[in-house]
Amino acid sequence: MKPFRVIKQFLSLIVLVLFINCSNENEAPIPDNAVFEPQTELISLTGNKDQLKLTWKPVVIKKFRSYKVYRLNSYTNKYFFPAAIVSSGELVFESTNNLKNEFTDNKVPFDSFSGYAVVIEYYSEENKIERLVSKNCLFYENKDLSFSLTSIMQLEDGSLKLEWEKDSNLNFKNYTIYAVNEDYLNTEDFTNNQNALKVSSNQNENSFIDAASYFKGQIFYAVSKLVNGKVIRSKNYLSIQNPRILNFKPSQTLKNPYNEDELIIINSDGGEVLFYNIKSLTIQKVVVTAPIFFCSIGKYQGVEDLYVPSKDGKVFVIDLATRKIKETIFLITDYNILSVIPINDNLLFLEKHPYADGGGPLVYNRITKKVLNRIGGYNISGTSKLIYAKENYFFNVWSDGLEYGSESAIRRLNINGNNVATDFLFNESKSDSRLFALSGDKTFFVSTKYGYQSDVNYENFTEVTTNKYYQDAFFGDVKIIENNFIYFTVPNYSRIDVFEKNNFNSIIKQYKTNGIPILLEVFQNQIVTLNQLGNNYYVETIFK
Repeated sequence: MKPFRVIKQFLSLIVLVLFINCSNENEAPIPDNAVFEPQTELISLTGNKDQLKLTWKPVVIKKFRSYKVYRLNSYTNKYFFPAAIVSSGELVFESTNNLKNEFTDNKVPFDSFSGYAVVIEYYSEENKIERLVSKNCLFYENKDLSFSLTSIMQLEDGSLKLEWEKDSNLNFKNYTIYAVNEDYLNTEDFTNNQNALKVSSNQNENSFIDAASYFKGQIFYAVSKLVNGKVIRSKNYLSIQNPRILNFKPSQTLKNPYNEDELIIINSDGGEVLFYNIKSLTIQKVVVTAPIFFCSIGKYQGVEDLYVPSKDGKVFVIDLATRKIKETIFLITDYNILSVIPINDNLLFLEKHPYADGGGPLVYNRITKKVLNRIGGYNISGTSKLIYAKENYFFNVWSDGLEYGSESAIRRLNINGNNVATDFLFNESKSDSRLFALSGDKTFFVSTKYGYQSDVNYENFTEVTTNKYYQDAFFGDVKIIENNFIYFTVPNYSRIDVFEKNNFNSIIKQYKTNGIPILLEVFQNQIVTLNQLGNNYYVETIFK
């Protein structure tokens, strides 16, 4: 019996080996691209807008639980990454077969992009369900639907032109153009009715001209189109800097006598002179790389130039026709030059110590390149300035640095060789160095924040303060134009008030402003104001 039992056990072992061999022959072989960790990698996404086939590397691990395929449709692929697709997308396929490594999507959404990612689920050593997202994701772009904004540019009249790729679908219905005006964009999803500028049903119309005025730093644009009842958004947006916004506080404005459409804006702290075209809203910039003080336009040898005083005794002379620095004058001092005006072959200038109130008025001969009268010292504050009148007469707005030590007056310059003298007239003139406007014929000026008017008699060398415009108003800036109309900014009420000479009781006209007007210039057909709007400064055009 014993030999028979041994033979029986041997035959059973042979049967088991044969069964195992037969079973292994029937199992699917492990693919060459399989991975032996609980994270897969997508291999390919092929097909078209109707059907897409996704393949990935199969995962061969113990305690495998399932594959889960997620799909996210969008107008752009900018934020397609595996975690985003899984968290925001839709579960479209699931399989418990770890060797199943493909999925065919027969319900591809009608949209610009479809992105896919795969999640591996498995059991941990503690028998808890764990999840790992695929190392990568893949996406399909429906090029019949997706489209881009291609350009944004500023036109000669200052308006903005936006262009985009044209749609070619038969079931097209319309385009919608959107814009938001912010200093920076908090969200890119601004394609809603609130921000819509225009709806166009013309499929060939793939551009839009925006002539609106905006009040913040950047203008952002997007476009959507309606195709087959589905809103398809542009896969990008474009932005452009608002040409009416200045990112600095302007300290002074002047009109360019060589260009009737040009406003000169001074950026004192930034050391910049901006030539701003009020029609095209374009800027040509001259950088002097140093702080700028009170500028003036003066004539030397028959040519008008812009004189830009700066620190360390420098004066930059800018050609108003070419908008370039034509000369740099060193006034043989390390003091700051507060103000400078040309008179004949000389420069009359104010210098001030950088950290104290010491300084004074001096004369520089442009022929000999010498300072004629640097003797003694004066008290002078940083708000003092010179304003040219005619011949050898000039106006000064003067402060000795004391609280009540300011004055505005006529002075007469006398030069005899190296000897310099100034005749001084002060006849109860009211003063405020922030505000000083001289009439075109130099016969009167308006001074102080309360708008006092002073008449001038050059022959008798007298100056008489006649009255003031308003009794209680606070002004920020003033300009006098050829017909003796006087334009005041009224910051407290965000408006411009217009008076006639000697008409102290009646306002001719008022103009509302957007924001607080701090500076203004008056052109033939329009008023240009520089207004404070929050943290920005806004160039506003007001038609008369």
